[in-house]
Amino acid sequence: MKNLFPFILLFLCVSIGVKAQVQGDTTLVVAENQEAEMAYNQGIENYKNKLYQDAVNNFTQAIGYKIDFAKAYFNRGSVKVEMKMLQDAISDFDATLKYDSTMITAYYSRARAKHQLKDNQGAILDYTLAIDKGLKDAKAFYYRGMIKFLTDDFQGAVDDYTGAIQIDSRYALAYNDRGSSYRKLEKFDESISDYRKALMIDPNLDFTYNNLGSVLRKKDKFDEAIDAYSQAIKIKSDYVLAYNNRGSAKFEKKDFKGAIEDFNKAIMLKDDYLAAYNNLGSTKIKMKDYKGAIEDFDKLIQKDANYGYAYLNRGIAKEELKMLKEACADWKKADELGIKAASVFISECN
Repeated sequence: MKNLFPFILLFLCVSIGVKAQVQGDTTLVVAENQEAEMAYNQGIENYKNKLYQDAVNNFTQAIGYKIDFAKAYFNRGSVKVEMKMLQDAISDFDATLKYDSTMITAYYSRARAKHQLKDNQGAILDYTLAIDKGLKDAKAFYYRGMIKFLTDDFQGAVDDYTGAIQIDSRYALAYNDRGSSYRKLEKFDESISDYRKALMIDPNLDFTYNNLGSVLRKKDKFDEAIDAYSQAIKIKSDYVLAYNNRGSAKFEKKDFKGAIEDFNKAIMLKDDYLAAYNNLGSTKIKMKDYKGAIEDFDKLIQKDANYGYAYLNRGIAKEELKMLKEACADWKKADELGIKAASVFISECN
């Protein structure tokens, strides 16, 4: 999910009575006020040159000459989004719609600002207004779907990502995120299909290969999962999560040596990646290297004394070494930290 640049209306105002298409979306329009027109055009030039504060000043000057200059409000709001002045941007989009309710792009831009402010309810309302009023932009569906996904409305997210794909059939991120929504709904075949479609469109999506691998593991297709994680790592050589996940797939395949190599690689890349320490220790238990496992859990606990599973698993390793008293102490600590499985082991301590 990537942030996109906000819209800005590149309407150059000139004192001729025609409209002409130039450079794609840039349109020549008439301004009634010559001074407002000049300030407005200078604002566009400064925006293009990323002179954002100058652009804001120009659009403000244009509005001073022409109080109902809707496009100037819109462009000033768009520049303020770039400047992370999000609340001020929302006020400008409000003014845009006050003076020209037909500028439905302002609903979308206001939604994006609210989205970045984590006003999810307000953002969804504006995305919906933009869509209902006829905005044919896949991103409006995509971002609304993103909010629904993050608020656990997975079917709603599927519907919105589908809407995005219907507008833009090559929207790779929409396929990826719909795949993730299907995964949450445990529709694994549909999830795999969408991840593969995303990769057909953009084969450089390392996170999509990682996502694909995780669903393939759900289907017990460990070799295919390992291949997917390997593709992710090929694209992004320092992809810590993919190394950890590939190690987990190898663990599930009972390739414990290969799993250890991947967990060690994840730790080498990110020394504080706690899950990899836990997985490394758990793999060593499977290989009956109990002392090595204890060392890994010790390191993990040194980094995070509240990591409950480290105590649970260290207790298991200690039990195998006939250190029952020490094992019981670890299991009791795991229980205190909320690890429910610890109660089964504590029963052995009586």
